[in-house]
Amino acid sequence: MILQKETPLFPKTKKIRHIDPESKREKILDTSLSLFVEKGYHRVSIPNIVEASGTSTGAIYNLFGNKENIALTLHQQLIEKFMHSFQGRLQNCTTTYAKLRAFSEVIYEQTETDPNCVEYMFFMRHCEFIPEVSPICMTEPFRVLREIIRDGMNCGDVRPGDFFTSAVSYTGAILRPVQLHLECMLPKPLMESAEDFYENAWAAIKA
Repeated sequence: MILQKETPLFPKTKKIRHIDPESKREKILDTSLSLFVEKGYHRVSIPNIVEASGTSTGAIYNLFGNKENIALTLHQQLIEKFMHSFQGRLQNCTTTYAKLRAFSEVIYEQTETDPNCVEYMFFMRHCEFIPEVSPICMTEPFRVLREIIRDGMNCGDVRPGDFFTSAVSYTGAILRPVQLHLECMLPKPLMESAEDFYENAWAAIKA
């Protein structure tokens, strides 16, 4: 007698693998950021990003098209993130000093929490690999900073003069310690000396 094989009540179904494109996109961006900062943009290849991120070449090309677009996306996202934090601080500021300090505090806090982002945003020479982007000093956060300084001149808080030059003096006093911190050249942790740096930057331009 031949026994017929019983048909299972619940037939097996193929296990479908769900891939979250957004998670993959963020993984590629995070990995690329680390590699660009560590090795320099020109020393990083798509295969390097594939290996470090655990994604595929196809995924990178489908999501970004090429390495240049990864770099451009990173630049845009980091500027937007910084501007969002800066604008949030400005809502509670009424004086020129407080507004400028808000700018400085966001930079220093991001330096502590995400140094790769700060190094990529402020200190890499983007014009060498994404020439279509504006220099960092011409991006939205710095445009707002210059407006604050110009308004400060108009109300007597900031010394009269060229507001662009004053903005350079202020940001230079803030960003140089950040650069030294990232190079491990500061004798003390950045935040331990932050108050001195804020005051020195303000002293360079105040009336």
